[in-house]
Amino acid sequence: MNGDLSQIEFKLLRTTHASRIAKLHIEGIETGFISSLGINFVTVLYEAIAKNKSSFGFVAEENDKILGFVAFTTNLNKLYKSVILKKGLRFVFLLAGKMFSLKRMKKVFETLLYPSRIKKMNLPSAELLSIVVVEEGRSKGLATTLMQKGLAECVRRGIEKVKVLVGADNEPANKLYLKCGFELVGQIDNHGVISNIYVA
Repeated sequence: MNGDLSQIEFKLLRTTHASRIAKLHIEGIETGFISSLGINFVTVLYEAIAKNKSSFGFVAEENDKILGFVAFTTNLNKLYKSVILKKGLRFVFLLAGKMFSLKRMKKVFETLLYPSRIKKMNLPSAELLSIVVVEEGRSKGLATTLMQKGLAECVRRGIEKVKVLVGADNEPANKLYLKCGFELVGQIDNHGVISNIYVA
């Protein structure tokens, strides 16, 4: 990437992007719990997000290489229910070999219970799920452009507010959200890590 955003195509997230996005997710969010579940699981998750009517995203492509992506859902609870109904058996199969750890099982249940925990905090149901940009695309405005496209789609869908969780110690991401108009509204212990909650 040469820093010229005019050469980059921004496309709606499709199932055909899922495997490449999964790889980028794992590389860009190395310490995340979802990343620890492996490439096959993360690929199936993004396939589900692409197919789900309550979710959407954008990818940034240059010469058929994905330089970044952003994913949103209008309702995380509906997304999880849809994933479990449509992909439940496949997810169980993919997770089976990774569930020998009580710690990991606890994190799976924490993830599934997260929507109900957040609901008690009177926060918007719409959520920014993830945003990742390749290393050579950082500090060039690519993440900001992806965010703007995602927020514009939220407006188009009539979504008035959207939240995002990010590790309190993730300085680049915290700066990005503040730059894009998010406001810090609180914190939550998520998988033993303190996360900031932002709303835009």
